[in-house]
Amino acid sequence: MPGLRRLARSACVESPSTVGGWLLGRNLPTSAERLIGLVRAIGAEAKRQGVEPSRDERHLFDGEHWRRRHRDSTAERIGGQNGGTARRPAHSLEEPGIVGSLDLPRPLADWRPERLGVHAAIADPSRTASRGFVLPAYVARRHDHELRELLEDAASGEDPVLLVLSGYSCTGKTRTAYEAVTACLADWALAYPKDADGLNRLLAADALGPRTVLWLNEAQELLGGQGGEAAAAALRRRLERPEPLVVIATLWPDHRDKLTARPTGTQDRHPQARALLAAARVITVPAVFDGPALGRLHDTDDGSLAVAARTAPDGSVTQTLAGGPSLVQWYEQADGAPDCYGKAVVTAAMDARRLGHTSPLPLALLEAAAPGYLTDAQRAAAPADWFETATAFARTRIKDVVVALDDVAHDHGMGARPGVCRLADYLDHYARTARRTCFPPASFWYAVEQHAATTADLYELARSAQRRGRLRLAAALLRLAGEAGHGPAWEAIVTMMAYRELTEEAETLARSVLRNGDPEPMLALAWTLSEFGDQDGTERLIREATTSGRASPLTALASVLSHGPEAEAALTEAVALGDPEAHFLLAEVRRSAGDLAEYERLLRLGASAGDPNARGELVGHKCRAGEWAEAERLARSFAERGDGFELAMMAIERHDDGDETEAERLAWTVVELADRHALGAAQRPWPGGTFAAVEVLMGMCSDDEDSAESVLNRLTEFRNPQTWAVAAWSQEARRPARAKALYRRAADREDLDALERLALMERHRNTADAERLHRAAVNGGGRLGPLLAHWEDTGRADEAERARRYGLEIDGSIAHPWPFRPSGPRER
Repeated sequence: MPGLRRLARSACVESPSTVGGWLLGRNLPTSAERLIGLVRAIGAEAKRQGVEPSRDERHLFDGEHWRRRHRDSTAERIGGQNGGTARRPAHSLEEPGIVGSLDLPRPLADWRPERLGVHAAIADPSRTASRGFVLPAYVARRHDHELRELLEDAASGEDPVLLVLSGYSCTGKTRTAYEAVTACLADWALAYPKDADGLNRLLAADALGPRTVLWLNEAQELLGGQGGEAAAAALRRRLERPEPLVVIATLWPDHRDKLTARPTGTQDRHPQARALLAAARVITVPAVFDGPALGRLHDTDDGSLAVAARTAPDGSVTQTLAGGPSLVQWYEQADGAPDCYGKAVVTAAMDARRLGHTSPLPLALLEAAAPGYLTDAQRAAAPADWFETATAFARTRIKDVVVALDDVAHDHGMGARPGVCRLADYLDHYARTARRTCFPPASFWYAVEQHAATTADLYELARSAQRRGRLRLAAALLRLAGEAGHGPAWEAIVTMMAYRELTEEAETLARSVLRNGDPEPMLALAWTLSEFGDQDGTERLIREATTSGRASPLTALASVLSHGPEAEAALTEAVALGDPEAHFLLAEVRRSAGDLAEYERLLRLGASAGDPNARGELVGHKCRAGEWAEAERLARSFAERGDGFELAMMAIERHDDGDETEAERLAWTVVELADRHALGAAQRPWPGGTFAAVEVLMGMCSDDEDSAESVLNRLTEFRNPQTWAVAAWSQEARRPARAKALYRRAADREDLDALERLALMERHRNTADAERLHRAAVNGGGRLGPLLAHWEDTGRADEAERARRYGLEIDGSIAHPWPFRPSGPRER
């Protein structure tokens, strides 16, 4: 007494026979806690029956006594199994150069996580800093349960198993493995070879006995280089032996792809590694925490996890733990001298990165930009060496993990490139949220004009200014980029001039660019004239653009001609020149002629090249033919690459046909796939697929409040802020307070459409708040139109018209009239 079932519950195991085996001495509990639970249950029953232990027997119910006995017994067992003498003659391990170079198995309890490659985490910066290695509490996710089930099976089985944890940097692969083996294989031994030679020696010595974990952290370093093939072959042979052994490896997905890819030529570099990994059970460790795991984070009292939950809204908790919170706090608190100069430099770097400067950041740009981020008093008090002080501050290593501005390695060779730096990824991520509605000061734009690294960087920064309504600034920067040889800049300038009704000047400029072989500005002007209703002018300019010999003017010409021999000839030539959009238009011509085989072939070519029109027509063609499975396969393949529109259209068709079960399944698939592509930065406009899918889901339960609430709650559990915003749109009329809450949540994650919708909802209640929200959306890269419409609605039509023509100044005021002075490109 008590029975085996009660004892099993006390020891937290499922099978009473497992406890029976323990009592008979057949095996050992995998953890001391299970053993102690068993002993305490027996002690409680003895007390209930009035059985008092004698003085010499009292230790039998002491938990610490059994904890020590468990540790000693485990060490004794591992020593007998894996010390080497039971598996290889002792003299062979005593030979010179053998024992010293072998990473022999040791009891798992002897291994500390940092010795196994687990990354240190940053402690909660609001509390006293922890000394030494910081290991936060662990929050299990879905992949943890899968891994632990496999290890539990391995613990009770007699066969070896190879497990691979696949995930990118800082996703928690090694911590996942450590937590799993300590939970499931606590009385096993662990061997950790550090390189391919160590693994080869360990296998050659036959030092891996039963109930051993072979730890292959960053396995590409053991299998991918010199000696890796020999190690893989030896490990394959060891895995053929029928005895309990767990090999657990961590790999980045791209490293796994390289090791498992079949050779395209005659040389096969990794046949043994490929064969080894083909036999592995692969478990993917996702980069982000899902909703349930994030919820558990908020329930923990661990400081590091609490900070991670607050500062990783996209679920990138493990990356955040590597240093993000401390880095941000260090930056935010740097307000006093001399740290304020470093903060100004870092802020300029953050703005440059989030607005499009992708090249390494020139230090000269940051030095010229910094004054605008400081107060008059701070600038007046700046010492002569303020910039050296600022860069030293920006290169401070926080917790020995991360710096704000780091060196950039030479493209070829060793060392750092002089005069440039790179912004820490987490600060880049942080800035896109924290500074999303901040427009940089004038000093920043002066610095960009003088010191942008490349014409492509200058162009992207100019386009960022243009999207934020700063038209005069954008025109000046675009002109500089165009004159420096960046062709797309002229296309943007020509379009701006056309909207200013400077059509003749725009045509002159477009023609000068065309003489250099670039038809795009002329085409941009043509399509702008088409918007104005000037179809004759559109065709005239497109025909002139065809003289460039490029494919895009030919496709444009076919579009305006619509049909006929000339249109078909133009499309045939455009397809031959590789224009992906031409495939769709030529396919329509072939369908009209009855050539359905060529029609489908052209659609497939256009779809594979990324043309959304070809994708939609191809899926529609399969639906019309009744090939629903093939249509879904195609639509799903497009959705998995980020375009769920066609899959959503299938959901609508199913709904219209009365098949609500299929419609619901397809709609949720669109939402789930869109969630995988939610990367934190707002995309414009709201993806049609997500919008249509949510409309289907909400429409199906429009008459059932409980069902509608259930769908809404499920939608808000996804990571994609656009999903929240579309859900909010569906609630504006019936539940405006709920809609506003969802819009605010989406706006906090950079969804500019949500910010605009929130402003529209405020328009009739509080015009000042509405304008503030509209301006915030514009400064974040949203549309200028809604702000102008707000001015028109509030009796400021003249201001709206002036801003429509001339835009805003850097400080957000309405610009005064200014002239275009584009000089045009140098003719080649």
